[in-house]
Amino acid sequence: MAAWLDGRKVCVVLPLVGLLLFCIYNVMLKEPKTKYKKIEFANYDDLLFDLDVDINNSTQMWYWSTSQGGAGTKKSNKSLLQRRLPNVIIIGVRKGGTRALLEFLKIHPKIKACTAEVHFFDNKKNYQLGLDWYRQQMPESSPGKITIEKTPAYFVTDEAPERVYKMSRTIKLLVIVRDPTERAISDYVQVWLKKRGKLPPFERFITKGKEEKVLRTSISTVQIGVYVEHLRKWLKYFPISQLHFVSMEELTTNPAKELRAVEKFLNIEPFIKEEHFYINQTKRFPCFSGYVDGKKKRNSGCLSESKGRPHPIVRDDIRNLLQDYYRPYNQELYKEVQRDFHWP
Repeated sequence: MAAWLDGRKVCVVLPLVGLLLFCIYNVMLKEPKTKYKKIEFANYDDLLFDLDVDINNSTQMWYWSTSQGGAGTKKSNKSLLQRRLPNVIIIGVRKGGTRALLEFLKIHPKIKACTAEVHFFDNKKNYQLGLDWYRQQMPESSPGKITIEKTPAYFVTDEAPERVYKMSRTIKLLVIVRDPTERAISDYVQVWLKKRGKLPPFERFITKGKEEKVLRTSISTVQIGVYVEHLRKWLKYFPISQLHFVSMEELTTNPAKELRAVEKFLNIEPFIKEEHFYINQTKRFPCFSGYVDGKKKRNSGCLSESKGRPHPIVRDDIRNLLQDYYRPYNQELYKEVQRDFHWP
């Protein structure tokens, strides 16, 4: 009788043990349920600068998340804020309206601007500090935003094109230009103020010889205005499609229209409108109204007092001397950028 009961126990226990082992075996070997979600980037620069890598052929990536959509799959906007390398750089030109261009672009909600001139690519000491240092000079931004830096000295610095290229081969470059004769006069005024008036009159400063009939073409005040020569240094590294030229004259008279062309170049939705600006009647220069979509959103006002300074009256013969010098270079520039700026 006892033997029979022991046999029944074995018959009952053995299947239970086998079932338990089978369950343990399945649990240990079974792969966790996962799924892959595909991230589509708005543009190549979002991928490049968010990942800090240089990828030529891919504009998407894959990331892993738990099937339950667990912690970590969603991040708050604050946690996504980072200092990122710029997607766009305003590289020039000096006294061409770079500050106005930057300030006006800041109206667009997708743009985050570095307000200070960093002088990274044109200054050897700064450049030696490395890209991590450069990144730390940028404002915090979330993914999908465009970070813009502006330093007008980049356009005329021989080393700058290669240095920018080494950082990013897909960077977009903005150049705002103005009548080179007017730019030279404005440049002189700024230097004159820095030197506290310790400069000769413009006519003597810009020429050589007592007769004042030969330009000093080697000085930076004149050389910066030979835009096409500086442009060709950049075209050794970047196609013309990655550069966009803005007219200061058009930005002054019709800012919204000129900025819409920049929005198109940057592949961002049109946002900036005529209602965002009013004309300062004293300086005849556009100022930000502070209104966005009919509501007061940001501080209104004009650029600093240093902008729109009065220029000295320049003799006609000196003005003609400058215009004659720049004219052939201007014509070459029009062909390169496929735009006529209508300078005299």
